[in-house]
Amino acid sequence: MILKNRLKPLGLIAFSALAISSLSAGCSAVKDAQDAACCKDFEVGVDMTNVDFGVKANIKGEFAAFANSASDLSATATASVGDVTTACQNIALDLGADPADASVAGKTGTDALSAWCALAVGQIKADFGASGSLATSVSIDFEPPKCTASLTATANCQASCSADAKCDIKANPPTCTGGTLSVECSGSCTASGSAAVACTGNCTGGCTGSCTASGGVAVDCKGKCDGTCSAGAKGGATATGTGIQADGSCDGQCDGTCTLAADAPKITCAGVCDGHCDAACKGSADVKVKCDGMCDADYTPLSCSGGKLEGGCMVDASCQGSCNASASAKATCTPPSIAVTAKAKASLNAAGQANLQTAIASLEANLPNILIVFKARGAAFTASLTAAGSAGVDITTNHSGDIGAKGAVCGVTIAATIATAADNFAKSLSAAGSVAGSLSIK
Repeated sequence: MILKNRLKPLGLIAFSALAISSLSAGCSAVKDAQDAACCKDFEVGVDMTNVDFGVKANIKGEFAAFANSASDLSATATASVGDVTTACQNIALDLGADPADASVAGKTGTDALSAWCALAVGQIKADFGASGSLATSVSIDFEPPKCTASLTATANCQASCSADAKCDIKANPPTCTGGTLSVECSGSCTASGSAAVACTGNCTGGCTGSCTASGGVAVDCKGKCDGTCSAGAKGGATATGTGIQADGSCDGQCDGTCTLAADAPKITCAGVCDGHCDAACKGSADVKVKCDGMCDADYTPLSCSGGKLEGGCMVDASCQGSCNASASAKATCTPPSIAVTAKAKASLNAAGQANLQTAIASLEANLPNILIVFKARGAAFTASLTAAGSAGVDITTNHSGDIGAKGAVCGVTIAATIATAADNFAKSLSAAGSVAGSLSIK
């Protein structure tokens, strides 16, 4: 289901009223009235936490967090428009659309986004399905993409919300509701039940992902070896590998880093495992491990993957909303690997088969960016935009006498930036959802 953004620009209305009131009283309190009126201090995609917006000291941190969330959210929303537009354009053209099609001619921004994605949907329907020109059916298999937000960045933001704030992330760690909390553990980290634990450290059991040799001891490898690959024992004394294969992969031992193939069995990693471990992930006296299981010693929370950041140090609601919004905007989203399977039409000739393979390759290459917006950011990012907008309303409601002329005018710019970001992301989400829906991706 596509979530339509319902964010109303209440912050924009509130700051506009305050700005009119402040400027009508004169700008004598503002060092440079022209700069205040244009708010040259606010920039999208730039760290705003140390910018002086002319507000009183008691709300300086809170206002800066509000500005920073707008900067971060706008940058990500704009990038989403660009990523989805490019993906739709590539799909549409690769599947046979006319590059000079009248529906996309001269379009820019979100108009181009909507036009290219509509064209992509039309080509998908024309090429695939019961009456498709290339295939009678298509199926998409993928692991859902996840976004990972930094808890440390959230804690730092919370600490900056007021001059006397202190934030101990260990004493007051944010929670990762509905997702996975990753930590840096100074002891041993184990998974609950029979699940494997995400691990960057020494694995006492079977490791999947990659394994890096240490102490001059080569590691078992079936996959890509960044180092020296040689024949030798693999997976136990009774199994041996033959070394470098015809396709350049390694089947044997690797003196370096082995990235295991998708179909490779778990290996005993006599080095550093970076992936998943089905036993304990351990550190040493000098080296801590990163994992997402239960740590039996001192630990520091690091990141939240696939969930919603909540809680942490005690700050007021508006600052909390701004900090969480920035964390959501700056979250790192991992593109999913995608496998497309299509049932070709029985009457397809050689040229048609080539076109089908081109279409499949295009979907596999371009759908990841569409799914990041549709599946990974989606509702969480929309909620962050709403929270950031609400923060602006809270500031004007609770601190109208502390904002000043410059802060009021800059507040108009900041609130308008959030409203524009909300509109951009809503259109990106809708366009991405239309493409996903045409391929029966829910």
